[in-house]
Amino acid sequence: MVSCVEQCKIEERNLRLADGLGLKNVPVDSMVTIMYSEFLKDMLKINKNFIMEIEDTLSDLVNKYKTRNNSLDNLNKVKFMYHDFKPMNKDKRRAVHELAEAFKMTSQSFDAEPNRNVQVKVAYNSEEPSLKLSQLGKEVLGDVSANKRQASQQRKRTLT
Repeated sequence: MVSCVEQCKIEERNLRLADGLGLKNVPVDSMVTIMYSEFLKDMLKINKNFIMEIEDTLSDLVNKYKTRNNSLDNLNKVKFMYHDFKPMNKDKRRAVHELAEAFKMTSQSFDAEPNRNVQVKVAYNSEEPSLKLSQLGKEVLGDVSANKRQASQQRKRTLT
């Protein structure tokens, strides 16, 4: 059990984190600490488009599952939804598995190389993380073009 003092420290840290990331009106209790692996952070640096595509797909799956079940009575609700990703290399499959975990989905690889692919399973507890990896990237890595412009402007100032 977390003591009140510890919980207060966690809430204060989450508020500072939300403020630092520019997140406004985020309930403190929804600020779940998500620890993305160094592998995923590196994948974001190397292939940001791939990471964003996977996150978008997983978000769409969660939304489709919730929308479908919200419109049905209890007898007709689906327990699970599955999605098969196209065959991909080992590193991309690992990224999908780790991102699926952040969305509270289960995942499994199927088939042999070169057709090995990942299937994710969406369930009632699946949800979007409070902070997606691609959002973290914007804060941690910054806008590369903005950083280049800033560096260029600083060089011009020092030369003049």
